[in-house]
Amino acid sequence: MSTSKDRSRLVLPDVDPSVALAEAARRDMERESLARRPSVQQLMEQAKRERAEFMAAGGRRFAARLKSLLRPAPKSAVDTTGPVR
Repeated sequence: MSTSKDRSRLVLPDVDPSVALAEAARRDMERESLARRPSVQQLMEQAKRERAEFMAAGGRRFAARLKSLLRPAPKSAVDTTGPVR
């Protein structure tokens, strides 16, 4: 019985040190890239800030355009020499 038990064990080859080093480096790089990624909460907060900035910029542009349209024309631009019909 003991001989059949020994045969059922799978013997794995020794891991090559260069392969183990490469795998460890890959795991470290993946861990670092995950650490640099912003969380979902951070992404949501950033999107809210950017949306608010975009909306505020649109409001400022609209107000500036409205002021320029409602501003009276300068006197030099008004032609008072011609006949009025």
